[in-house]
Amino acid sequence: MRLAGKGQAGPGGTGDGIVTITVKDHPFFVREGANIRLDLPVTLNEAVKGAKVKVPTVDGPVMLSIPAGSTSGKVMRLKGKGFSEKGGGRGDQLVRLMVDLPADDDALVALLGEWTDPRAVRADLGV
Repeated sequence: MRLAGKGQAGPGGTGDGIVTITVKDHPFFVREGANIRLDLPVTLNEAVKGAKVKVPTVDGPVMLSIPAGSTSGKVMRLKGKGFSEKGGGRGDQLVRLMVDLPADDDALVALLGEWTDPRAVRADLGV
């Protein structure tokens, strides 16, 4: 950004001040125009049974209802929780659920026991 006449004085008169602004990435929000994206870690229990969880937004935390049977990658929309648009209105916050499984959890392994999922979940990928 150039600030005309706001620099140091020199033989040719007062110079211009030059300001460089750098915007760093946010640790968990990603901006897409007026919309905001967030990957939200949820537990297996919350995804299977459904739950109400606290979600950060640019305006502060809100409660989000996760439907029972949700899977990783499911995107939920918080309408009007994005950034303000030039023409008025606001973008949305898009929340992608990411089921976070604990590593080396013997209780979880025991709970699943001999159960296996009979679905061919990768069939659409040709494998």
